[in-house]
Amino acid sequence: MKREEIVQKVTEYFISSDHWRRLLASLQDPDPEGTHIHIYVDTCVHPTSLETIIKSYMEFRGWPLTRKIDYMSPRPGMGSLHGVEPKGKPHFDFQWFFNENVPLAPATEGEGGCNLLVWNRWYIEEFYRGFKFRKFGAAERKKLQEYFKSSHFEKGLEIVVHPETTHMHINVETSVHPDQIAKFALKALEKRGWKVDYVCPNVYLVKGQYRGKLVFMCREPEKVFDIGWHYNKDVIIEPTKDVWIFSDNIGYDIWTTKMLEEVMKQPYITLDASEIKTILDAIKASLSG
Repeated sequence: MKREEIVQKVTEYFISSDHWRRLLASLQDPDPEGTHIHIYVDTCVHPTSLETIIKSYMEFRGWPLTRKIDYMSPRPGMGSLHGVEPKGKPHFDFQWFFNENVPLAPATEGEGGCNLLVWNRWYIEEFYRGFKFRKFGAAERKKLQEYFKSSHFEKGLEIVVHPETTHMHINVETSVHPDQIAKFALKALEKRGWKVDYVCPNVYLVKGQYRGKLVFMCREPEKVFDIGWHYNKDVIIEPTKDVWIFSDNIGYDIWTTKMLEEVMKQPYITLDASEIKTILDAIKASLSG
């Protein structure tokens, strides 16, 4: 494939593709801190080149990114620019599959048959309707306070900041409403000196079914981690004893730099400075017209 064709196709994707426009439309949700988005693409372009273009695109629109982008591999064969957060907009994950024959296009696969998914506050409230959360009282308060001083939670925070961790989930069983879990978690993190911009309620796939989670968008340290929760009417809150995604650390699911290395080994095409400038100039012109 000629490099000129790659530059042209990447330019067309960001200027005129329906896929990218639908992402931009999703970013206009009136409750950005309660919204999360996954977008899936096929590409042969190196993710660092795509990151540069996405960051500049958002700046052109007046939505500069407010945090660094994390690189991770959510599953084998797939990479992610994780936690892309334009100013005042929902954060999203830009997931890619390497395809040597495709400069940049909507993915032929994704999640649940979709290559663009949006979860917002309305979705989450509907999801919560499926659970009978217990009435919150003194016993529940005590148990939450104890949990957020527990070795399970403490170890989880150590994993969050480990240099080989690209992302992680602390997994619990609970019958307490997630809003209460978020409230007590934030208090515990504040006592440890952590600063959190906000907590986004969300869901994610576990063995083909969506399960609840709380996404902690931390500022200091600048990390994103989740508390995954599974409803269990018989417990207030406790570490899960079951395997959720990975079997090597029951109670946690951990994505590592080693997983990322596998997806980064592909023969990507890195765009040079002049090629990126050509793309950005065309995008800028399209937005000013």
